[in-house]
Amino acid sequence: MNVPEDEPATPSSADFEQRFFAGAEIVTLQIEVLKETYDEMLKVIQRNGWELEEGLRILLTLGSGYAQGRYLLQADTEQQHRLAERLADLESVAAVMKFRTYTFMRDNQVLEMRSAALQNAVVGLEAVVQRLRSERDALCAELEKLRAEVTRLQHSAGNSATLMTSASPPEVPAPPGNKLLYVLHLLTCGLQRGNSGCRRSGWWRARS
Repeated sequence: MNVPEDEPATPSSADFEQRFFAGAEIVTLQIEVLKETYDEMLKVIQRNGWELEEGLRILLTLGSGYAQGRYLLQADTEQQHRLAERLADLESVAAVMKFRTYTFMRDNQVLEMRSAALQNAVVGLEAVVQRLRSERDALCAELEKLRAEVTRLQHSAGNSATLMTSASPPEVPAPPGNKLLYVLHLLTCGLQRGNSGCRRSGWWRARS
């Protein structure tokens, strides 16, 4: 399809609206007709495969165009000339709108493909996030186990240190020699348990 010379290669929706719908607004039309007339209109709409609202608009505009055409055909030459100019202008507008509609349709297809790719990427990322959450939960559970084990080991080490501190020093056999000094040594060890001076290798050896 050839691009009109005065049309940009990639028209925007804002340009399209400014060109063809400047100052346009929507109004609601409500009329009463006989059911017979309405049924005939529905038959025409169904035969052409139109949507209900679209078909009603088409029939309304066709009737309006037919009435205007009959009026202008009975008019003078000047009015017929105006009709010809209007028809030519409408043909030009229709050609431009057809081209822009084709361009928008093509861009929409590209957007649909990109949207599908993004949706697939989102599904993949959701799977990765779910896997990472499972791994995080497993690591948190393992961390809690390690903390409990460290706490247990700390308590066990504390109990062992308490037992070692409260244990009585080994009895020192009475050496040959001065037994009075040995008795004093035992009394001193009873008052100062764990003191290095109570060991045979220290206090007693220094005095033996």
